[in-house]
Amino acid sequence: MEDKESLRKLFLDLGCEIENDVVFDKCFEFCNNYDVDLDKLTELWVTFCVNNDADIQPTIDNLIKMEHMILKKDYKLDHTSHYNKNIDNDDVLSMYGCTESGRPSKRARRSPEVEIDADTQVDKIKAAEYSFSPATCTEKSSVSSQQHQVRNVTDKEKILLSVGETVSSWKKTDYEVQVTKSDEPHIPSDARYMYEILSKQGHILTSVCQNLGNRLFKTWLTTTNNGIELRYVKNVRCVSQTNFRTFGRINTNKDSTNTVTLEGSTRRKGISGANTIELDFRNLKQYSVFSGQIVAVEAVNPVGDTLYVKEIFTKSYASPAVTPMIESKLNIFIAAGSFTPSSNMHYQALWDLMEKVASDEPNVLILIGPFLEYTHPEIQDNIIKDTHHELFEKILIKIMESTRRNTQVILVASNRDVHQEPIFPTPHYTIFNRKLLQNYSNLRLMPDPCILDIAGLKIGITSVDVIKHIGKEEISNVSGDRLSRLADHVLSQTCFYPVYPPFEDLNVDTELWEKYAFFDQQPHLLVLPSDMRCYCKVINDCMIVNPERMHKHTYARLSVKPVIGGKWSSNNISCEIAKV
Repeated sequence: MEDKESLRKLFLDLGCEIENDVVFDKCFEFCNNYDVDLDKLTELWVTFCVNNDADIQPTIDNLIKMEHMILKKDYKLDHTSHYNKNIDNDDVLSMYGCTESGRPSKRARRSPEVEIDADTQVDKIKAAEYSFSPATCTEKSSVSSQQHQVRNVTDKEKILLSVGETVSSWKKTDYEVQVTKSDEPHIPSDARYMYEILSKQGHILTSVCQNLGNRLFKTWLTTTNNGIELRYVKNVRCVSQTNFRTFGRINTNKDSTNTVTLEGSTRRKGISGANTIELDFRNLKQYSVFSGQIVAVEAVNPVGDTLYVKEIFTKSYASPAVTPMIESKLNIFIAAGSFTPSSNMHYQALWDLMEKVASDEPNVLILIGPFLEYTHPEIQDNIIKDTHHELFEKILIKIMESTRRNTQVILVASNRDVHQEPIFPTPHYTIFNRKLLQNYSNLRLMPDPCILDIAGLKIGITSVDVIKHIGKEEISNVSGDRLSRLADHVLSQTCFYPVYPPFEDLNVDTELWEKYAFFDQQPHLLVLPSDMRCYCKVINDCMIVNPERMHKHTYARLSVKPVIGGKWSSNNISCEIAKV
């Protein structure tokens, strides 16, 4: 039963709620048969879904496909419990790294096994039409693309999620808009990074903690009018048998005992680090904390080694942005990378989207990187014959050629692009082809994170999967809509990436993070792309959208109505997440 709850929690981290015990049984069968633990199994499941455009919600059919494509290929079957099963020659030889001919075989990703109905089969050759040039992809890539680009046409135009009023038509409107950066600071293109000193890094973390902690105190005081005066102390290790309030940064340890500690915001003279103390949540009915979160607590510390928390306060939202001055209906299309599956470099999903953009002509098209993800097999194996910048500019030219002049195209950079600075916050893309920028005046290059301003409509965007990162670090006993709770953490911390320490694959420069990763005003719309299932949530009157990944042929489209009577509401935005 404990293993079942652990697996349920791991899938909840991915935004999946499993009610069918058959799915659990199949997962435990895989763990026993292939000697993998629950954490590894869920990691393999995410890998399978990303590489094969599969729904993140596990089903028996897709689990079996994952077994054939990953487990059977990369993990040896435990023969002690399966000695009476027949294994074909290919499986036996592959265990020893050999093919039927006896030669060593190089492990490679297998193509998904898809059953194609004759009436719904699409043209397999279509992908080849979109190859950029013979210098871009090898013949191997071309053949692979034809095998992988077959998709059931019944998925086209399928609405996965709809929020707000129904939009009768997404076709062109005559309303012309200009997209600019908001007044908040954005990382410049010439920013210097990784020059920080550890002592200065500690000072920055302390300063951020003090600023947000003081704001939490003030907000907490205005929301509680019980007439009880409590002491406010900055030393988290203050010994007291009576209730007092303090604040600090959370550090969770999920690898061992799920312990939670609080790091204070003061550093004693001669001590390199701030005071820390363990938190005891046994008196709380519910809580949700993650590493890096700044919280305020009401607690007692009778002995000096543990804070027994009576109450925790985490929400101190930024002030809302001013009312937008939109004069007519505004249509916005949003898609997030990666834009091509790991099987090829032909970007079929992106070109399908561009056909839709050319047809509907939205006012704004927002494309969020990565475009050339550094983990893509063909990039890692150096199969691409163009330079990375040349390939990126070829993709960009094709995007702009497919877009009408009255559609503003916004490209948001990603630190996962192989041709981009591997740092967060990330400067905007560099374009060496100056004619490209001169020829397309409707192209805007934006850093990560950024806040767009469209006639006063503020749209906050980051390419980092902050929702998944928070979910991996969260310790909670709260039931309900987990995706909303994770997204709410971003808003309440007023930071595009509040996790600390950051994930291993994300290079965060602390000085740049302090300057450019926070927002003083809450955007009207917040775009947080994630590998987790698509969602559209309204939290504190801010609409938060995850369009999921474009390589799964999924994108978001929004219709924003003008303000009537001078009062703005999230109801002014209608959102659909659809298949293209």
